Amino acid sequence: MKILQIKTIKTLFFVGSCAALLIFTNCGGGDDPAEPGESTLTAAETNALLLAKDWSLSSATNAGTIRDEWIGFTLKFGLDSDLASGTYTASGIPSDEGANLAWPTSGTFTANSDLTTLTRNDGIVMTLVVSETALNVSFTVPESSGRVDGFTGAWVFKMVP
Repeated sequence: MKILQIKTIKTLFFVGSCAALLIFTNCGGGDDPAEPGESTLTAAETNALLLAKDWSLSSATNAGTIRDEWIGFTLKFGLDSDLASGTYTASGIPSDEGANLAWPTSGTFTANSDLTTLTRNDGIVMTLVVSETALNVSFTVPESSGRVDGFTGAWVFKMVP
């Protein structure tokens, strides 16, 4: 009879210990900081932080042809708090007639959910690839907008902070 009581006590102790471990294992954990290398930011938040710099031109090409008249071009983005829209300002735009078709001095834009596609207020859709050390902006100025030769077609602006 004593052996049966000891086995029962051992079993109850084991079951109770397991239950306590399960309860305490599942407590909390929601407020733990991210593990090293693990990001808690969304793609839009990450890209917004990366875009929040003054960008200077590294190179500009139009239909694959290098366009040196853009040397000195700079670009700055301002994002609204919802990261769905914002403004841009550009300087160093060439004085050539029609250059403002590629980049007006300022304007607004709407953004997709991860800030990789921006649609300017003039209808130009820009694709962005951004990192800590580079920003590539590509877009096409359609023929109907390009009343001036030399500023229509596919543009790629490579920028550095």
